[in-house]
Amino acid sequence: MSILEQLTTNEKDLVTRLPYRVGLWVSQSDQTGGEASEEAEMTALANIVEGFTEQVFGSEHVQHIMAETLRNRASWPNWHNDLGDVPDECMRAHDVLAVHMNDKELGAFRVRMLEIGEAVALAFCEDDGAQASGKGIVASLLGMIGIRRHEPYQEFMNISAKERAALVMLGQALGHDAGDVQA
Repeated sequence: MSILEQLTTNEKDLVTRLPYRVGLWVSQSDQTGGEASEEAEMTALANIVEGFTEQVFGSEHVQHIMAETLRNRASWPNWHNDLGDVPDECMRAHDVLAVHMNDKELGAFRVRMLEIGEAVALAFCEDDGAQASGKGIVASLLGMIGIRRHEPYQEFMNISAKERAALVMLGQALGHDAGDVQA
């Protein structure tokens, strides 16, 4: 049975909107790049939602959520309101899913949301002076839950300070203790 079949209508709406809204929220956290930034980040967001729909990546439940997000693509323009609510929505979605998923599946959901945020942030370099802080925010957050990435993160330099702060807040909202991550 799909995870979505176990949720109320409101819970399903919350969970299926979240992958898109997370990416949009990170994108909107730094608007210094103007139209070019927004266009690149919206293209990246659409591509990553579609890409994450095509593969299971550790949780069939997460794949079902991503597929539903993509199926509702025509509604994406309606999901732009109240972006400041996204961290709270992450906490609520985490609580909803914790009732229906085991720890591994819930971890896969958290990782997927962080990866969406990071991919959108990497799509455009708003801050020419952005500096890498050793390793990516997402790599740091994943390390806190026991998942290690081994590839270098030179591309992390594209993530502005405002986007890094948004990613840290996102990690905290998803249940990670990101206190040791540099914003």
